[in-house]
Amino acid sequence: MSTIKEAVVDLLNPELPVQASIDAHFAPEFRQRVNGDWIDRVAFFDGIVRLRELLDKVTVTVLDELDIGEQYAERHLITLLMRDGQVINQEVYLFGRRDSYGRFVRIEEVTTAVSAESFTVG
Repeated sequence: MSTIKEAVVDLLNPELPVQASIDAHFAPEFRQRVNGDWIDRVAFFDGIVRLRELLDKVTVTVLDELDIGEQYAERHLITLLMRDGQVINQEVYLFGRRDSYGRFVRIEEVTTAVSAESFTVG
């Protein structure tokens, strides 16, 4: 069963092929809704390719995670260090459903920008 952290780390690892990373964690019929907008697996793939071109480093800190069979819920902090020096800090709340192979079929998430000071977990 895939977790979001495992998926994000693989998706954004430049040493792994994008297609192999997506196939490992996301079902063929995968759809994602972020802040109200739906995308399909093809658009998701294209977004990951573009992000990899811009990204230098990613850090994911899982704050809460609930895993019950095919249902999955999680909250994490993510820091994206871009090649141009920009730092993006977000808090992500998501609900997902996985197939019988443990790959995500659907993810619905809300993201919010947060300051670096908000990243003190405890």
